Amino acid sequence: MHSKRTADFLLNLHDASMFLSPAAFQEWALNEIQRLIDFDFAIWGAGDGKRRQLHTATILHQADSLFETWETVKHEDPFANLVIDNTGKTWSSCHLDGFHDSRAYREHWGRYEAKQLLSTMEVDPRTELHIFVTLARDALQQRFSASDTQLKNLISGHLFLAARHNDMHNLRSLQAPAAFIDSRGLLNAALPEFIALVVDEWGRKAKQQLPEAVNRSLWESGNYRNHRIALNAERINHRLLVRAGIFPEVRLSARELEVAWAYVKGNTHKEVARMLAISPTTVRTHVSRIYQKLDISDKAELALWLNGSGGLM
Repeated sequence: MHSKRTADFLLNLHDASMFLSPAAFQEWALNEIQRLIDFDFAIWGAGDGKRRQLHTATILHQADSLFETWETVKHEDPFANLVIDNTGKTWSSCHLDGFHDSRAYREHWGRYEAKQLLSTMEVDPRTELHIFVTLARDALQQRFSASDTQLKNLISGHLFLAARHNDMHNLRSLQAPAAFIDSRGLLNAALPEFIALVVDEWGRKAKQQLPEAVNRSLWESGNYRNHRIALNAERINHRLLVRAGIFPEVRLSARELEVAWAYVKGNTHKEVARMLAISPTTVRTHVSRIYQKLDISDKAELALWLNGSGGLM
């Protein structure tokens, strides 16, 4: 029923998922699809469909700013409504009467000459993200055919599966706890050891999404660190590749804890010395040793550590 070209595409797709980088895989796949189904530009994206929030997108043969004009019309886009409300099937904008008269077409799709759209969407059971691939044509004369729709429906499932394998293959090659996260901190793909670390640190919710403060730090500075865990991030297209490491458990002696708590409460070295019946020089020695043990440099960092589990007395 399906041609040898389609069979070759599917074989090459799964092969490519094992050697291409995540940055290259989606663009390569979209270019290969164009050999099977003619289109003028394409989008491979993921996000929260119900809220109309786009998290990541690979855009082929069109401006990267494509979705900026969509923001004002996204809740009135009849084609988006059709695809999001009917996942697991391929839809054409030709299914919609009056699509070209809609505000979404006038103010968004029409600006990019997207006269025809063909889209398939699924919901990822792990992340609950809506993932989709949309093809667009800039003319109405040659409409997406029933055969195009059927072929698109067939290959889309393979696309999403191959992308998952591509992510996991690249993560495993790092030989370290690692994950891909999107702009909202959702774990698009993660190794079991990464999940175990973040769940141990922040609870079960971190199995799907990192805490907001952690995600913000990763996107702004490329790293996050507390006294137990360190995360380092590298930007890969519209996602972050995050590697995790843990610190050996650090314990302070009973006397060091007494000094530390007294010191962070605003007391001077002399005041701490009087409270604990020791000399100010001994207090300074303790504070210096505490900073060295914890790899910190000021009282604010010490207070943060003490208010974590490491400072319990």
